[in-house]
Amino acid sequence: MLAAVPENATSNTALKGLVQAAAAITQCCGGLLIEGPPGAWRVTAAYGTTRDVPVDAATESWLRMLMSYGDVVDIGDGSPFIHSVPDFLGSLADTYRVCIAVKDSSDVLAGIVLLALTPPFKLLSAAQIYALKTHSVALYHTAPHPAVSNGPTGVIERLRLLESVVVHAKDAILITEAEPIDLPGPRIVYCNPAFLATTGFSLEEIVGKTPRILQCEETDRSTLDQIRSALTRWQPVEVELINTRRDGTRFWVQLSIVPVANEKGWFTHWVSVQRDISERKEAEEGLRQAQIDREEQVALRSRLVERERIQEELTYAAFHDDLTRLKNRAYFMAQIQEVFSLAQAERDAAVLYLDLDRFKYINDGMGHRAGDILLQIVAQRLQSCLTDNAVLARIGGDEFAILHTGEASKQAAIDTAKRVIQALGVAVEVEGQAIFTSCSVGIVTLDAAHTGAEDLVRDADVAMYAAKKQGPGKWALFDLSMRQAAVDLLLMRNALKHALAREEFYLVYQPIFHAGSRRVAGVEALVRWQHPVLGNVPPDVFIAVAEDIGIIHEMGRWVMQTACAEIKRWDASPAAGLRLNVNVSGAELNHVGFVAKVAQILESTSLSPRDLQIEITESVFLNEPETVAIALADLRKLGVHIALDDFGTGYSSLGYIDRYPIDSIKIDRSFVTRMMTHRRTIAIVTSILSLGSALGVDIVAEGVETQDQLDRLQSLDCPFVQGYLLSPPLRGEEMKHLLALRNEN
Repeated sequence: MLAAVPENATSNTALKGLVQAAAAITQCCGGLLIEGPPGAWRVTAAYGTTRDVPVDAATESWLRMLMSYGDVVDIGDGSPFIHSVPDFLGSLADTYRVCIAVKDSSDVLAGIVLLALTPPFKLLSAAQIYALKTHSVALYHTAPHPAVSNGPTGVIERLRLLESVVVHAKDAILITEAEPIDLPGPRIVYCNPAFLATTGFSLEEIVGKTPRILQCEETDRSTLDQIRSALTRWQPVEVELINTRRDGTRFWVQLSIVPVANEKGWFTHWVSVQRDISERKEAEEGLRQAQIDREEQVALRSRLVERERIQEELTYAAFHDDLTRLKNRAYFMAQIQEVFSLAQAERDAAVLYLDLDRFKYINDGMGHRAGDILLQIVAQRLQSCLTDNAVLARIGGDEFAILHTGEASKQAAIDTAKRVIQALGVAVEVEGQAIFTSCSVGIVTLDAAHTGAEDLVRDADVAMYAAKKQGPGKWALFDLSMRQAAVDLLLMRNALKHALAREEFYLVYQPIFHAGSRRVAGVEALVRWQHPVLGNVPPDVFIAVAEDIGIIHEMGRWVMQTACAEIKRWDASPAAGLRLNVNVSGAELNHVGFVAKVAQILESTSLSPRDLQIEITESVFLNEPETVAIALADLRKLGVHIALDDFGTGYSSLGYIDRYPIDSIKIDRSFVTRMMTHRRTIAIVTSILSLGSALGVDIVAEGVETQDQLDRLQSLDCPFVQGYLLSPPLRGEEMKHLLALRNEN
């Protein structure tokens, strides 16, 4: 609104011209002129959009104080004066953002002009301040300037007016013509002494040129484009850029440019104010570099900390097992090697090598997670069995090792082995199931024959395998005979890998007889290995090794293929109704494609599936029972019969007979032997025979070696018998002859 003021045409005209000129360089929308004798200031003129301001002695005092800071004072946001507005002036700064001094001929403050700005508000630039000071000269009361015309004379007068304002300014100031904006650009018509001192140019070198004389290759092109865009729109602009002095040195300036208009609104000049900010830029660059250096130092410290952490983790990982957090093989071997660095007389050490019994069944049957949990619990129990100087490590898989050093290390190792076996004999709960485990322990003491850590651990490992042969939960002390046995085992493993290709395997057949008629009801094919150096290797030795090294599948296929083909070559009449029994291991039964392999063999040999019966032991059900069940069911679909061998030993369970398709049960030879002297054993045999009769399952008694045994089995109505009393295993031609002879009789 327009403030109510006394009629004063001269003041109103002057104020109107100031507001209109200020609108070209700021967002000015109105103004108030406040003047009068000291102590009696009042509003004498108003123009444009304004609001009432109470003017009294307090207001005058505050305004005089404010103008002591300069002829043009910005009281907008960001200004140090915004917080000095007294409460009694209320929200003065919400409308009036600029105060301009009005002075008399003695340069004494006679009043002020308050300019109202439209948002957004921005602090005035140096060029805007100088331009406003120029426009305010028209308001000087006692020495009023004549009106400035719009012609050439008016332009000159306007220039003189501008010069009068900036001549003594400390800032470097250029005044240029208003046009042309495009090349070559507005010519310089004036520069103040501060500009000449700053740049090193003379007045003659500057006047008539364009401000481009100050530019260099380091002057930012985008900043120049920003200036050009503002000039094209006749708008103020403020930037920071690099200029050059006459001697070619570069310096940073804060450049503000505003257009200057006359009372009619015609732009006559550009005022350009340059403030040397090189020191500030250097300080900013120093701060930026300091921040970069600090960030680099922080990053370096962080990298060093991270490197130390990684180094610690690598060091830990290098000598520890991730799963059990025990020391690992590398650390264990290094500790043994330290013993070898001692003098011969001071070397006293013993190593225990531990292997969990039947760990594979747990790992395969319950999953690897259960196996890992078990290993962690075992590690904790092993730690509880140690003495102070003992070193425990996980060597790998389910194998652990313990090192004892110092005097009486042998006895300490033996005592530790006993504690370990006892500790691991207690059931372990894994995922809600109680698991009974045990371990086999091999012990070796350091002697002159050992030259390094590998020798000591090797012999402890050999002793462990010797303990495992004794049964679960045993320990054994190493002796030289064990080493030779280990060497023999290695030779056997290597030889067994080539036995099939070298045709060193052959088959024998042991007949199965009707107990009453002694007629041959079937034959069991048994594989034998004749090695040119090792001789005739017992099957209970090399079968386990074949499973261990993975050739059991090829060997099993050869046995079944050869047996099926050979039984077909025997005369049809003696072999009519003869059933061929072939032993199959759990590894074969679980192998992918086993049933398809059996079907292919039957087809290629033309043997009827009902004439083939595979023999399995109860242990096959412990590993992947679901896979076993599927394989047995598929075999039965082919017409192949299933026999349960060695019944009554190992993991015997009547549940297997109920759950799986069993056609025949073979009573283990141990029952046949013990039934002659133990009443409980004969009761068990009698029960098995009754069970077979009730279920319609054939019963075969194995290992019949005496006439008394045969007589007893006949008295118990055992239907089938097998053993050396009736016939040892025979080669193919011998078996063929036996069948012909029995047929004749």
